[in-house]
Amino acid sequence: MRLIAAVMAVTVLGGAAAASAQEWERFVSTDDGFSATFPGTPKVEATTYDTEYRQQLPGRVYSAQDAMGRYSTTVVDYRGLEKLHNAAVAKCRAANGANGFDGDACQNDFRVDVAGAMDYAAWNLMKREGVKTTHYMWYFLELVAGRLLQLTNPDQSRTFAVIHQHDGRLYIHQATVPPRMPEPILFMQNLGFVNEKGLNIRYKTFYTEGYAAEWQFPVATKPPHTLRDQTAADYAP
Repeated sequence: MRLIAAVMAVTVLGGAAAASAQEWERFVSTDDGFSATFPGTPKVEATTYDTEYRQQLPGRVYSAQDAMGRYSTTVVDYRGLEKLHNAAVAKCRAANGANGFDGDACQNDFRVDVAGAMDYAAWNLMKREGVKTTHYMWYFLELVAGRLLQLTNPDQSRTFAVIHQHDGRLYIHQATVPPRMPEPILFMQNLGFVNEKGLNIRYKTFYTEGYAAEWQFPVATKPPHTLRDQTAADYAP
């Protein structure tokens, strides 16, 4: 399916775009647990990310661009979130509540922050001034649950995004193309999740971060899955 999508993208874009598509290459980050195709090696920048409940987390932004658009994958590390929330609760309780007497103000459960992470990330994309949301849906990739968005920006460029949580991390994978340009199929169709050896993971049942018979975060026992050793040839047009 991925190969077909790549071929379709080249066909739609025509000869000039085909030359550009041939420059695309598969990129793997075992540190951040994902693979994606970019037009060349992406630029990597450290960043910080504020969660819905005001905790600041470390992350990295992988980005690239070409004549067809701008592409990025933002990875936020949620694995230290429980510790941050516990510290906030302890500080609140030591002060006898946020207003000096209300202990209920100290109920700060990190699981709520985890459970709403994808929706909060989607909201941050949708709430920008002048942005029109043209599509929003529940989505999955390799049976990892997520969200899919399509947005039209004030300058009539379009942004396509998918958001996932996997193995304690939040992924915001997005591309913005100029007005009247085709959808960025090559970039959007080739996100994947990898293990410590760089092998792509495909689950056999749905994976939803944090939810199991009992709460687990990160997921201690992952659903049944297979591993694939993908190469750049898999993405050749």
